[in-house]
Amino acid sequence: MPCSPGTHFIHLALSVLIAACLASGWALLPATFVVWILLLLAAGLVDHLFGHPRSQAPEPALDASTGGIVPAAGALLDPLRGAPRRVDALAPAADAGIREWRRHVEDIAPFDNERYPRAGICTTTSLFLRAGDVLVLRFHAQGDPQTRPSSWPCDLCHAGTRRRFEVRADAETRLPIARTGVYSLGIGQDAPGSLALGGSVGVWLEVATPDALSLPLAPADTSACHYEAAADGGLVARIGGETHREDHARLPARRIRKVPLGATLLFASAEDQWDAAGIAQPGSDWHPDNRHLYRWYQQLSRGDVLALEYAWQAARFDQVLRFRGDTATSRTNGALSIYRFVRGPALHHQWVDALSPRGIDEFTCDADGIYCLELECFGPPGWRTRPVSDFIDLRLWGAFLQRPHALRDFDLREGSVEGRYRQLMPVPRG
Repeated sequence: MPCSPGTHFIHLALSVLIAACLASGWALLPATFVVWILLLLAAGLVDHLFGHPRSQAPEPALDASTGGIVPAAGALLDPLRGAPRRVDALAPAADAGIREWRRHVEDIAPFDNERYPRAGICTTTSLFLRAGDVLVLRFHAQGDPQTRPSSWPCDLCHAGTRRRFEVRADAETRLPIARTGVYSLGIGQDAPGSLALGGSVGVWLEVATPDALSLPLAPADTSACHYEAAADGGLVARIGGETHREDHARLPARRIRKVPLGATLLFASAEDQWDAAGIAQPGSDWHPDNRHLYRWYQQLSRGDVLALEYAWQAARFDQVLRFRGDTATSRTNGALSIYRFVRGPALHHQWVDALSPRGIDEFTCDADGIYCLELECFGPPGWRTRPVSDFIDLRLWGAFLQRPHALRDFDLREGSVEGRYRQLMPVPRG
């Protein structure tokens, strides 16, 4: 067994003490005992200073069939779906002395279900691009090399214009951006039954400087909500103006380590009361008993900075849920979001994550209006009688507020949204 430096030190000290006792008589025994205690304390200090923690290897498992010991199974990567290209198979590229600054946007796989009004397009993605950017596309084909396509149809729409082109598999397609604004990239529809042949389209963004790699790409959404008097004297909220803003990109939320110093607590699920708790959404829920909503409203201004601190009770979720009246099954889930009332753009949205149930997300409000902090839980009807702390503990902080006095400057009234369903809603005073 290997000895630590502290053990060697004790052995040496014991040798000195024993020699001193034999040479000086019994008068030194009390002093030897005191010195011994000091040596023990010194040995512990030496171990603390020079010792190194040892990694704990998993204990081997016993094989009952052979009586032997088999190594414990470790974590494995997912198997590769195909043979990827290796670096030694790539042709050497000429160094022209010019560096490119690129950002990977996403990889989009075609499918055979057309869901958008543009003919031949199965899916679209909206990007806020700036003058001088270059959109770089490459088609990554799959399947049999003898039958798979060599290119894929796509289009790019902006300001009422539509450009169609083919994205090749053997070369990159480069689309220079001349005007700043929101662009809609469309991916061509796959033929029915040929999903294995479709592959995917890789989308990259090339920018002029490395500083531009951090600029947001998600277009800012806009919407409007106004109130009308119903025929019965009630209140009706109307939604309009839902579109992308051509001149503005939405700032994404970012994960931070701690709440900013000086932040003001706006709402805490453990101490404060929700404006509306345990309600379903009539008229739009196909299983109203299984959806549980909790809402708290606030009035924000453009430029406000908020931090959302949360801790999901992940053990409550990801269980099989069987619906009543049929054989369909689903899983319990939860989501936390902050969006502009009634159906405006979301400042923040996050699903329950069992791998990282805790976090603090900081985000910036980009438009004035009344916003809703909403907790949505999808589970059995019995969840409605449980306290929110059984599912999540959350706090909303105001790191910087333009008008803190206006945070709750509205009235809560029962009304109708678009005349279809009723709910408790915030109404500006006056």
